[in-house]
Amino acid sequence: MQGQPPPPPPTDPPPTDPTRRVVATPAAAPAPVASEVVYESDLVERIDRTRFWAVFGAIAATLAAILAVIALVVALQAKDDADNNNGSNTGLQRQVSSLQSDVSTLKSQSSTAGDTKAQLDRISTRLDRINSSVSKVTAAQTKTADTVTKLQSDLTDLTDRVDQVERAQENQAGGGP
Repeated sequence: MQGQPPPPPPTDPPPTDPTRRVVATPAAAPAPVASEVVYESDLVERIDRTRFWAVFGAIAATLAAILAVIALVVALQAKDDADNNNGSNTGLQRQVSSLQSDVSTLKSQSSTAGDTKAQLDRISTRLDRINSSVSKVTAAQTKTADTVTKLQSDLTDLTDRVDQVERAQENQAGGGP
């Protein structure tokens, strides 16, 4: 047993006769799982999406690098301008102090406006009270006018009755029936 070759594995096809044609049958591949099945159109779509995002990333990185260079140039230029314009800082300080004084003036004016608003509110309240009093007086005058009109009407009625009574007395005194 020592000089004999080992037997072939069980998956190899059995040896063929020399006159028979040798056809190797491919070993059956295990069936892919449904989630692993990738069709050609899906694969092309994935490749296209990957290519798009790769190009997009490259463009974004390039733009970011360009913006960084521009920002660096602007920062260096601003630093140079600041170094060259030390004398103009006093002008800026004067402008800032002028603006601060304007702001304080506006604050005092707004507080004055607040006081004026409070005064206007008080005056408005007083006017509302006076208007209410005028309305009451007007209502009382209307009531008084109505009472006077009624009294005049009653007086006219009484005068008419007195006249009738006097005529009736005259008729009786003058020899009536």
